[in-house]
Amino acid sequence: MAEELKRVQCVIKSEFDLSGLTGTYQALNGTGFSDSAKILKIYNPSATVSVDISLNSVDDHDFIPPLSTLIVDFQTNHKDDSSYGSGTLNVAKGQILYGKTASNPTFLQIIGYK
Repeated sequence: MAEELKRVQCVIKSEFDLSGLTGTYQALNGTGFSDSAKILKIYNPSATVSVDISLNSVDDHDFIPPLSTLIVDFQTNHKDDSSYGSGTLNVAKGQILYGKTASNPTFLQIIGYK
């Protein structure tokens, strides 16, 4: 069994200029994450723009209102009954996150992760 890493490993951060966001999905983190990530954190600095987030550039998967932060801890939400490895979930290396201006920012947003 491999030895556990004993220090924090950081993934290179990405930035996206929200002034260029439209109603069509655009890649927010370029060509994707530089490595897999166990925690996903997205901050929306805009005071007026709500953002829809997608993992496939087609379906709306999450919603980030103005001046808010989305944090998903995949380590906490791991699968205990995995038949391979530890069952730890992560965002894959190369995963691109897509965003667009929210189509219904005043609607109640209901989001799920599994």
